[in-house]
Amino acid sequence: MKSSNPFSMRLRGARALIPVAVLAVLFSGCSKEDQKPPPPPPVEIKAVAAQAKDAPLYVTGIGHVVSMRTVSVRAQITGYLKSIHFAEGALVKEGDRLFTIDPAPFESRVKSADATLKKDRATAEQAGRDFKRYDELLSRKAVSVDDMEQRRTAFEQASQQVAADEASLRDAKINLSYCFIDSPVTGATGYQNVKAGNLVAANQDVLTTINQVQPILVQFAIPEKDLPQVRRYFGKGLSLPVTVKPSSSSKTAGEKFAETGALTVVNNTVDTKTGMILLQAEFANDDLMLWPGQFVDARVTLTAEPDTVMVPSQAIASRQEGQLAFVIKPDNTVELRPVQIGREIGDEVTIASGLKAGEMVAVTGQLKLLPGATVKIVDK
Repeated sequence: MKSSNPFSMRLRGARALIPVAVLAVLFSGCSKEDQKPPPPPPVEIKAVAAQAKDAPLYVTGIGHVVSMRTVSVRAQITGYLKSIHFAEGALVKEGDRLFTIDPAPFESRVKSADATLKKDRATAEQAGRDFKRYDELLSRKAVSVDDMEQRRTAFEQASQQVAADEASLRDAKINLSYCFIDSPVTGATGYQNVKAGNLVAANQDVLTTINQVQPILVQFAIPEKDLPQVRRYFGKGLSLPVTVKPSSSSKTAGEKFAETGALTVVNNTVDTKTGMILLQAEFANDDLMLWPGQFVDARVTLTAEPDTVMVPSQAIASRQEGQLAFVIKPDNTVELRPVQIGREIGDEVTIASGLKAGEMVAVTGQLKLLPGATVKIVDK
C-alpha cells in the first residue's frame, strides 16, 4: 500500500524539477556567450586625395612699398600764390595744373622786354642800312674808311643789343610760364604746404609732394642663404614673379589681397650687419592697393617642380616616431602610414615619400582614428 504522506509527494516533485532548472540555466548561459557586441559606428571624417601638381620653389622676405618717383614741387619764381587747383591727396596726371602764382608782374615784364626788343631792332635795322650805304660810298671813295668802320661797329653793336633783348624777352616769358605750376608726374599729391595768398620764394618752399604710384616699387630683404638660388634663376634673364600682401602688422581684419609683379633688381651688396640682401620688384598697381611706405610680405617664385605629390598640412600628424598620415583604403578602413614631407607651400606640404597621387588621406578626426578603424567620408 503506497504512502500518501504529503511531504514525500512534495519531495518527489522537487526532484523532478531539478533537471529542468539545470537545463534552463545551461541554455541561458550558452545564449549569453554566443552574443557578440555590435561593431562601433564608422568615424565621420573629411578626406582629400593626394594630388600631383607643380610645386613652386620660392623665397620670402619682408619689405615696404616705394614710389618709383617722388617729386617735391617748388616755385621757381618769387611771388604771391594766387590759387590752388587740386585737393590734398588727389590723384593727378602729368601736366595737370597745380598752382598759379600771380602772373601780373611777370606779364608786365614780358611786355616791357618786347617793347625794348622792338625799339632796338628798329635801331639795328637803321644801323644796317647806314653801314650798307657807307660801304657803297667807300667803293666810290666818297667816304673815308674810318667813317665806314664806325658804321660797321654801330651796326654790330645794335645787332648784339637785339640778341640781348631777345634773350631778355625769352627769360621774361619763361618766368611768366613759371607762374603756372603743372604736375611733372602722374601720381598722388600730398598736403598743400602753402595756402593761397602767401608769398612763396623761388626754389625754397615745398608747395606739395607727388608720389608716382602707377607703376610702383616694392623693396624687400631676404636672407643671404637664399641669394645663390635667386641669382641662379634671375641670372638666366627669366622674369621672376613676385607676390606681395600686407604684412601681419598692417593687415586689417578680413582684408585679403595680393599683388603680382616682377623682380627687377638684386642689390649689389649684402648687409654685413644683418646678413640680408635687398631685392626690388615692380608692380603695375592698377587697383592702387599698394601705397608708398606700406609694409608687405613678399614672395619670389623661382621655379616650379612638376608632378610633386602634395596634401593639406592638416593631413600630416607629427608624433614621436615621425610624420604620419591616415590613409583611407578602398574598404573604408584606415592605415597609419609614415610619410616624409618636403616643403611647406601655403596650406599644403610636398610629400617626398609615403604617399602616391590619388590616395585618400584624412584631414579631420585624426584623434578619433586608430589603425584599421572604419570611416565614413562626409565631405571630400
